[in-house]
This record gives sequence, structure tokens and C-alpha cells, in this order.
Amino acid sequence: MEKIFNKVSIRAIAATLPKETLKLETLSESFGEDTVKKIISNTGITEVHVSPPEKISSDYCVAAAQRIFSETEITPEIIDAIIFVTESPDYIVPHTSAIMQSRLKLPNRVISMDINYGCAGYVYGIFQASLLIESGYCKNVLLCVGDIPTSRVNPQDKAVRMLFGDAGSATILSATDSAQNSAFNFFTNGENAKHLIIPAGSFRFPHKEGVTDVLQLDENGNGRTAENLFMDGMEVMNFIFKNVPRVILENLEMLNLTPSEINLFALHQVNKVVSKYLAKKLKVNAEKVPFGADKTGNTTGTSIPLMLSTLYAGINPAFKKVLISGFGTGLTCASGVIDLSQTKIFAPVQI
Repeated sequence: MEKIFNKVSIRAIAATLPKETLKLETLSESFGEDTVKKIISNTGITEVHVSPPEKISSDYCVAAAQRIFSETEITPEIIDAIIFVTESPDYIVPHTSAIMQSRLKLPNRVISMDINYGCAGYVYGIFQASLLIESGYCKNVLLCVGDIPTSRVNPQDKAVRMLFGDAGSATILSATDSAQNSAFNFFTNGENAKHLIIPAGSFRFPHKEGVTDVLQLDENGNGRTAENLFMDGMEVMNFIFKNVPRVILENLEMLNLTPSEINLFALHQVNKVVSKYLAKKLKVNAEKVPFGADKTGNTTGTSIPLMLSTLYAGINPAFKKVLISGFGTGLTCASGVIDLSQTKIFAPVQI
């Protein structure tokens, strides 16, 4: 069922990064200078931010939300719901958004919910927040999206160690009577979920000492345990190339728009190859499909707000029609057309 939203405005976006960084060139001794140079050249990523053990996803999201509260007229008292999108929660039980409600001093009446999502998580979060506002139940929603994927990356796995970084974000959505039309489109192929997965460590395959924590090398010399992040890069890229352009174009058709009418394509920041490919398939100038993750890497669900924060801090009146799209874990793709023309976007800070 197609649904056009017309009551939602996005008021503010902030992003936060760890202070600690890993410059990929320093991995030459471990992976070989030629391999490192090739990966940097192909992906466009030169460094990533790595969270220290004492900080986790919610810490970065809380800091981003506090910045919005301290530097805008938006206050915790007006928030009606908090949504936390992550694949790295504080605990299995309880849901992290309840803890964040307390840390941010949000009203006790707020709806608090966690969404377990990765690469498409920001789009799903915007969609869920929009549903709450369109229903009339909420006037102001705080969306927090953050992850620390490096905590699940094995240092010996060059396939992912040189791609992923940690970050957090906060977005405020509010009810309005003057919103531009927005719409969303989704695609899921769970049959291929195995291509981007942490196989063990949860309820299906719990931790078992001497079994799930044993380091194994694949045919390419990448080392990981069953409790580490695994990605079949070729399969994920094939999924992106085959499905993402179609999902985006279907989304535009819902609003009778063409790619040329979109002011900005704020897409999940995988690497520069993907950004260039999607610009070509959509037949738009590469400047409309920016890659801004050269010094942050793929921060999963946080990559869209982080890219906006990195490249477009301030208010951008021209961004009346912005297409956001996230794709990856699931394997899934989600796309939405939103209005960012009146959104206060804060430059990223490091904590």
C-alpha cells in the first residue's frame, strides 16, 4: 500500500564520532602495502573512527541529542517518543531507548522503542518516526541511530577492518501543517541474510567456548571467529547493483518525480564505487550522489546523517527534495523522499 506523508518536518540532525582513529595506511605491515593501497584506492576510505571499550553506541547518540537540545530551541520536555536504531545495544534486556530516556531527562510519558537494524536503519527510523507523527499520536520524535561495528570486527579480517567505523546520530522530527509530501519504499531478501552476518553469540547459536570463539582463516587469509562480523563483499555488491536503483526509482514514481528533480541523493555510504555506480544508473551528476565517508568509513545505519553532517552543516534551503536510501544487512534496501530545506544540520563532533 502506498502512503504519502504530509505532516512531518525534520528540524535538526547531529552526529558524533569517537576521537580515536585508525589510519588505514598503518595496516600495511599486517596486510601488505599493496593490498592496503588497493583497498584505499577502490573504496575511497583512508581512515575510520574506532570507539574505545568504555564507549558504546548509545553514548554517541546521547551526545548528539544533547547537542541539539543545548544549541536549538528544542527541549527534552517536548519529546513524545524516542526511537533507537542500532545493532549494538547496551544490553539484551532492557531496551536501550528506556535507558536513554533517563539519561536525556525525557518525560516519563514518552514512547521508547529500539529497532534492531543496520545499513538501512536510518531510513527505517525516519519512517517509524513519521508514522508516529502522521497518526497524530506524537508531535515531536527523537530518532537516534548509532553503531560500533568495529567491536565485532576481527583485527585479522582485512575484508571488513578497512571498511567499517563507529558513530552515532540524533534527528528531531516534528509535526507541521506545511510539510512537503514524502513517501517510502522497501525491499527485503532475507534468503541472502547469510552474506552479511555475525553467525554466533546470540540465541540461535550461543557462545560456546572453544567452538564459536575459535579463529579460522578463509581462502583469502582473512581471520575471524563465528562471533565476528562476516561479509561476502561480492554478494552484497551484487545485491546493491541489482536492487537499489529499482527501489529508488519506484520510490520516486510514488511522488511522480524523476531523478533530475531530486536536489540530493543522501545514500548509505558504502564506498566511492557504489556512490559513482548509483549516480550513473540514476543518470544524475555525481555531485548529487556525494561520498563523504573517506575519513569515517561505513558507519552502517549512521552513515546517512553522518554524511549530511560532514558535508552540509548549516541550513540548506535548496534541499526541498532529498532522497535517502540505506541498503545492506538483511539483505534489505529502504528508500524515502524527504524535505531537508529547513533542517538545522550540525557539523560532527568527536568525543
